[in-house]
Amino acid sequence: MYTAARMKRKCLVLFLLAVVTSPNSMGVVPKSDVESEVRKTLTDFIHAFDNLDWDKFRSFFADDATVFYPREFPRRAEGRKGFETFFLKEFDRIRAGRTEGPYMDIQPRDLQLQISGDVCIATFHLDDRPGFLNRRTIVLKKQSLGWKIIHLHASEVATPPQ
Repeated sequence: MYTAARMKRKCLVLFLLAVVTSPNSMGVVPKSDVESEVRKTLTDFIHAFDNLDWDKFRSFFADDATVFYPREFPRRAEGRKGFETFFLKEFDRIRAGRTEGPYMDIQPRDLQLQISGDVCIATFHLDDRPGFLNRRTIVLKKQSLGWKIIHLHASEVATPPQ
């Protein structure tokens, strides 16, 4: 037979067990919060890219990131030195002598996020080049300093005339 004190102890143990094993106490962020974090990271990344803000832009990449770009650079860029060399040339091309941004207006279309643990695959389209549909895949990984790009893949496909 349970005494009142024993029942209180049992309830307290069950309560503490529930608190200790809840997702928030285990450092697990609910998916909606993770999705919000990723969306904010992508928005900030695109804003930095639109404005060609080099220091901010480069901060979104992990040091060992890889990048495929559809034009001019046919090989995969590997590591910070590789992708920064590529993007510095791209920034100069986009800037084209201008000194004030924004230099672009990147508008992702059909954004889809696939989140699995500490990795997110973001895919979207860009309608920024007539006659082509530009496709982007950005793979992000949650690291100690936030979500970082570990891979960016850019490709394009010709669209039929309308």
